[in-house]
Formats: sequence, C-alpha cells, structure tokens
Amino acid sequence: MKRVISLLLILSLVFLITGCENFGLNDEKGFGKLVVSKALLEDGTEVREGTVKAAGKEAGFGEELVLASGVYDVVVTDNSGNVARLKGIIIKVAETTILDNVKLAKPLYNALRFTFDPATFGGNTVANPEQINEVYLKGEVNSADWSRLEVMSRNEDGTWSVIIPAVMDESLEFGFVYWLDTDGDGVSDDPADEWGHWAGGNPATGGNYTVEKAKADGIVEDVVGMKLIFDPETFGGNTVENPGQINEVYVKGSITSDDWSRLDALTKNEDGTWSVIVPAVDDYTLEFGFVYWLDTDGDGVSDEPADEWGHWAGGNPATGGNYNIETAIQDGIIILDF
Repeated sequence: MKRVISLLLILSLVFLITGCENFGLNDEKGFGKLVVSKALLEDGTEVREGTVKAAGKEAGFGEELVLASGVYDVVVTDNSGNVARLKGIIIKVAETTILDNVKLAKPLYNALRFTFDPATFGGNTVANPEQINEVYLKGEVNSADWSRLEVMSRNEDGTWSVIIPAVMDESLEFGFVYWLDTDGDGVSDDPADEWGHWAGGNPATGGNYTVEKAKADGIVEDVVGMKLIFDPETFGGNTVENPGQINEVYVKGSITSDDWSRLDALTKNEDGTWSVIVPAVDDYTLEFGFVYWLDTDGDGVSDEPADEWGHWAGGNPATGGNYNIETAIQDGIIILDF
C-alpha cells in the first residue's frame, strides 16, 4: 500500500511540473494557436519577415502565437512599417489558425512629428541646452497667423518633440522658440523678447524651414497618431473647480511608457480644453491618465501641489479605474481621425 501511495504522489508531482503536457491534457486548457506564414505587399511582393500582435502578445512570421480561445483583432506589420489590421480572427481550442498571404498596405499617416535638437538646429546652437525649460512650435503649420504655440515635450536624449495634425501643403513654414532657466529654480527667465528665444531657421537658405526641407533634414517625420483631449469640466468625474487656473497639463501612462514615467505636455485650446497627439498604438488595453498644475495667484508660475507629480485628474467613472484606449475612444477622449 505504501508503494502505491508513493507512486501516486510521484505521478501527481510530475503532473504539476509538466503542466499536463505529457498526459495529453494541454489542449483542454482552452488555448489555440495563430500563425502568419507570410504576407503580400500591394504590388504582390511576398514578405516573410514581420510581426504579429494580438492581445498584448507578439510573434514573428512563421512563429506560433498562443492565445486563449476567442475572437481577436490582429495587427500584422513588416519591417518597413506596412500594416494589416485584421478584425474578428477566431482562435479555437487545440487548433492552429493559419493566415497566409495577408495583404499589407502602407500606413495612413495622419500626423507630423517635429523634433528640436538644441545642439544642432538652425546653426544657432544653444550654449547650455540643459538650461532650456520650455520649447514651443509655432508657424503656418498649426496657425495661419503664427499665433498658436504648441508645447513640446523633452525626450531622454535631450531633444524636444511634438506631434501635430498632418498638412497637405509642405511649403508651410515653422520655427521653434524656447525659454531658459539659468538659475535652476524651475521657473523660466524673462527673455529680451517676450516671445522667447528664436531657435534659428534653415541655415541652407537663411529663411525659415518649410515642412518639405525639414523632412529632408530629419527634423520632421510622418507618423500615425491619436489625439487625446482633456476637458477639465467633464473628465473623470473629478471636475476642476477653477479650470481657468490650470497652467500645465500632461498625459502619462502605458500608452507612452511602460513604467508611466514619461510626461507628454498638452496644449491649451481656445475652447478651454487641452490636447496632445501621441503615437498610435495597437494595444487598446493600454491605460493612461492626465495630471495638471494650477496657477492660483496668476503670476504665470505653477503652484507646488501636495503631490510632486501634480493633481491627478481622475479616471474612468464607469469603472473606477484608469481609462484605456478602447474606453477613451468610446467616450470621445481619444480621437483617431482629426
């Protein structure tokens, strides 16, 4: 009897360690597999290298993507950025779904990313780029009279960037303006010109950069973006009492950085809302939120809130948690067509 009990204990241990695979029960767990063997470009060229993404998982062409049984939206891309978005792909238990000859298309760019490098831009190098406290994009690209200042966000490499809606006319001009903080108190100095320091133009022509010339010089690039809108009077069920006192707004979340560390600055619109365009992502379960700073005394400098990360604007009132991309699109907080 003792031998029988010992044998049963050993078999149970093996059963747990192997995850039932050696007993032919793995298929009963409710999983299936997805494989994209190859794809086709619009001209019929075969593509055998790329990435398949579904439910936050990814695999290469020809590799198995293990998914729980269900219906999925699948994104297929090649190494050149051509893409196919497939909806309603069914994964069945213990079956392998093979997608062959997936038709890829060039991405539909809807936005432009502008990058300001203070070490190289315009032949007017900033002597102490670490002292730059604010940078803005201005020009015909975002307002016919150059009046709108689009807030730029600082990147880890010391450059600054912002994304705006794409323009059809690539002869439109633009420039960058910046403010310094020379004493390190976190408050921008008052420059000689109330419009800030002009960062210079196109050194090849002596004039302003156009979108066309800036693309050639790597300052502007086409991207696919999504627009996030923060309305302080309605967002998250946590209405700001005095929205006119809001001085800064940022978006943070897994949509822009896995650890929520990146802050992308929003620009104030004429209707009192704030908005920013960030690169579009394929995983609609990614979450985000808005943080803001107030200027209650009207001196143009943000107050220091109780939390060093600013005031949290709230989340999705329907769930009590954070908004994700899918629910934000449903509520009109994220716009894909702009």
